[in-house]
Amino acid sequence: MATSVQKRQREQQKLEKAQAKAARKVARQTTAEPLENATHRSEAELIEDLQALHRAFEAGDVSPEDFEEHRDRLQAQFALL
Repeated sequence: MATSVQKRQREQQKLEKAQAKAARKVARQTTAEPLENATHRSEAELIEDLQALHRAFEAGDVSPEDFEEHRDRLQAQFALL
């Protein structure tokens, strides 16, 4: 049976992991190419890119961080349509 100290340690680790993830996301957003400079693509092209990204992620070719970064960029481009 887990002690309350162990439970607090696990919760603290989860919190630290979430904070690190949020910091990485902010860092990516601040260094990413502005969307205004992104090439204008059709909705069909963006959907194809998103499908390819999901396939690559499922195959293990893309890390979770890269997946999130590319997905966020594609979703932002969808919003501009």
